[in-house]
Amino acid sequence: MTMRFLTVLAGIAWLALAAPAAAFTIGDDGLHKEDWFSLTFKDIAEDIATAKESGKRLALIVEQRGCIYCKEVHEVVLQDPEVRDYIKEHFMVVQYNLHGSEEVTDTD
Repeated sequence: MTMRFLTVLAGIAWLALAAPAAAFTIGDDGLHKEDWFSLTFKDIAEDIATAKESGKRLALIVEQRGCIYCKEVHEVVLQDPEVRDYIKEHFMVVQYNLHGSEEVTDTD
């Protein structure tokens, strides 16, 4: 029984160490923050130009605190290195808070 317990405990420890560390944090606004998301002045036309200069396209991600789907995107989808690396290579990602107070300048 003791050997079985130690084997299970060692397996759990190995899985915990083998699991990728989350690349996100939770901001003061309750949203998941990826360290590779772009921080901008929320001027969409300017952000499009910046992305284009980098050879990328602009991706806007609109989230809200407590959203279970937003949580799934950050905790599962963006933890897949293939998905994350593809997005990082091809897109400049800017995050918006659906209920936030930041002003956004449209393309007009």
